[in-house]
Amino acid sequence: MKKEHGQLLTAFLAVLFGIFALVRFIPTIELAVGFLSLTFGLVAIVWAYRAKNSLSEGTDLRDYTTYFLFSLIFIVLFSVWDTVLFVFEWSKYLIMPNKFLLYPKYFFITAAYLIFAFASYKILYVGKQFGFHPQVKRMSLRKRKRA
Repeated sequence: MKKEHGQLLTAFLAVLFGIFALVRFIPTIELAVGFLSLTFGLVAIVWAYRAKNSLSEGTDLRDYTTYFLFSLIFIVLFSVWDTVLFVFEWSKYLIMPNKFLLYPKYFFITAAYLIFAFASYKILYVGKQFGFHPQVKRMSLRKRKRA
């Protein structure tokens, strides 16, 4: 178990030094936050993709992971577009009638929310179909500590 603690500490320190480097060497906080969110988004996409591939084909959990992955992709695209607007200073061109540069940003975040909403509905449907809530109410479950 000590090996896991060492790996966790190493990962935590790497993240802290990465954040420090971004804030220190990137001229504006907005740009640093943009790059930081892109980094975390890309890591989340990689992990979601690996999780999806580790699940059996045709299972509901794999389908939900696919929805989650697509939502993450649209959120990262939103962040990329927002960062590109800032880096190339396109935001100063967002006066009428040139607001078309905002449309991709709105599309990406709306698509992400729609996919999340669809996945949430499917999860709700499965919960109602199998009726998990009444069974759990009758069980006496205690929270267990992770080993």
